[in-house]
Amino acid sequence: MLIIDRGSFDYVPYYCEENVWRLLGRRELSGLPAWALLVSSPSKDFMLLRQRAGRPVDGLVHWDYHVLALVEDRAAGLLALDLDTELPFPCPAARYLEETFPAERQQSRATPSLRMIEAADYLAFLVSDRSHMRRPNGSWRAPPPPWPWPGQGSKRPNVLEAWIDMGRREPGRVLGIGELAELAAKSERAARRLRDAR
Repeated sequence: MLIIDRGSFDYVPYYCEENVWRLLGRRELSGLPAWALLVSSPSKDFMLLRQRAGRPVDGLVHWDYHVLALVEDRAAGLLALDLDTELPFPCPAARYLEETFPAERQQSRATPSLRMIEAADYLAFLVSDRSHMRRPNGSWRAPPPPWPWPGQGSKRPNVLEAWIDMGRREPGRVLGIGELAELAAKSERAARRLRDAR
């Protein structure tokens, strides 16, 4: 199984899209199938559990969007790499989905969808100028990272807001939580067969 130290990755709270952008570019993940997973909902207000920024009892927090990485490890299956979770890092994706997303009794505008973007595309095309982290008076909602923002210096427009709009078909693939859980289960079964064959 992929073993990596969470503390070795660049991390600044509240800048998950940039944390993942830097994580996916690390050599530890080179050669592995990997994706950025963007999470949002039509209401731009959904709940996640087991988040370090959440309340003490269960880590519940409300986000307008969240970004984590997914990596396919042949020996372990699909793994979630969320620098903001209290869960293990990496965490089997099936467990991550089960323990992070509260069960929804019915479809609502707060039900999140998930956009999977291949790591190479996320690294090449993400532009986030951090404008969403500015208050109307120009001050920061949270201190920004010390590194240049993704796409800084290019003439390409900011794409983060468009990418977290799950009504848009591109880039990548938009899934429901159940669909991603099925992919995770299939990946785990394939990894188990591979281990059993050895």
